[in-house]
Amino acid sequence: MSEIEGRVWAFGDNISADDGIIQYSQVPDLGSFDIPALKAMCFTTLMPDFPEKVRDGDVIVAGRNFGHHSHPHACVAMKESGIRACVVESCDSVFIRKALNIGLPVVPCPGIGALAGTGDRIAIDLAAGTVRNTATGEDLRFRPFAPPMIEVWQQGSLAGAMRRRAERERA
Repeated sequence: MSEIEGRVWAFGDNISADDGIIQYSQVPDLGSFDIPALKAMCFTTLMPDFPEKVRDGDVIVAGRNFGHHSHPHACVAMKESGIRACVVESCDSVFIRKALNIGLPVVPCPGIGALAGTGDRIAIDLAAGTVRNTATGEDLRFRPFAPPMIEVWQQGSLAGAMRRRAERERA
C-alpha cells in the first residue's frame, strides 16, 4: 500500500525550515529532539494556531522552495504534529531525504498549488506517482517513489527499513 489521504494545509512559496516550519533559533536543545517544543512551534510563524488545529493524518501543500535551510528538527516537528506527507511545487533534495529518513514523504509536484487548498482532501499514491483532489477528481503526476523509498516510508524511518532488511537477510 502506497497511498496517503488527508486534509490539506496550504502554504505559499519560500517556506524556510528554520523560520517558517519551526523557529530554529528557539529550539531548546539542538542535540536532541524536544518533541513538545517542536510541536508547539510548528508553522506558528505562518499560522499561530496551527498546533491546535492540525490533526493526525493531515497533509501539507506548499509552493516553490519549501524547507530551504533544511534541518531535521523541522521534519520531526511536522511528523510529530501528525502530518502524513508534504506535496510541494519544489524543494531541495536534501530536505526530501531528511524527511524521508524519519518516515515523512515530501513530494515535489509542480501544479499542486492550483490543485488543492486548505481544507481540501487529497490522495497521494507514492508508487504510482499521482496526487488527486478527492472532491474534484482532478489529478497530477509526479515522479513515483522507488521501492526502497516506499519501504522507508512504510517502516516509519530509514532505521526501521534497515532493521527490516537485516531481518529478511537473516531469515
